[in-house]
Amino acid sequence: MGSLSKPARYDVVKTYPQRGPLQQYRLAATTSFPCFRCGQAKTSKLVTVYRCDWDRLLCNGCYGRLLSLYDVRAGVTDSAAIADALAEELLGLLSQDEARRAEDLLRVRHVRADLLEPKALRLLATAEYVASQLAHTTDLDWSAAVIGVCKAVEIEVIHRILEPLAGATGGGDLASDIADKDIGRIAKYCAGRNSKPPELGAVRHFLQTAAHSQERQASSPVLKAFRAVMRRWPHGDWILARDGA
Repeated sequence: MGSLSKPARYDVVKTYPQRGPLQQYRLAATTSFPCFRCGQAKTSKLVTVYRCDWDRLLCNGCYGRLLSLYDVRAGVTDSAAIADALAEELLGLLSQDEARRAEDLLRVRHVRADLLEPKALRLLATAEYVASQLAHTTDLDWSAAVIGVCKAVEIEVIHRILEPLAGATGGGDLASDIADKDIGRIAKYCAGRNSKPPELGAVRHFLQTAAHSQERQASSPVLKAFRAVMRRWPHGDWILARDGA
């Protein structure tokens, strides 16, 4: 259990505005402390307290990184935009050399990693590296790591499912599907009406509709094209199977 009240040895001379779970203070004298996030010994007049717990002090570098993650989550209301922004923040956590080593490690552990799209590979490798370093964790750290895995899956789904589907529906009349509340987002992308690919949640909803709506399977141009594309893939029925994708 951490100490929520300020220990006597910290003489605070200035309190900065609180930012989410982060509260920064300037002390009267330089003090030494271990940063609970990076684990390194630090010496500074500036300390940041995480969730009002003076046993969980952050160094200035970790404060800056967590603040950027908090600002992403606090400053954007659209969940898809938050996910995109956190994914970009995640990619910035590692240097180029660290990212390259993380990708090499992922390739050693998973022989099929080289089949991934380059950005998906980097997101997944970076997320796994960051997760492995979270002995001294915060919820903000984990949010970026989890989003990184999700975005890697999203990139692969777009490349391997939606792009072939868009090619198979090219030139067709998709007006009825575009108006459909369950598959409209996917239909718009296939018709070139939306240049930004749908997020993972929209794709999941589309797959559920494709698996369970017998009526629309018989009438929807997009769903008919999707079934035709799946038949070209070895074990393509796995995508809609109950224990599949």
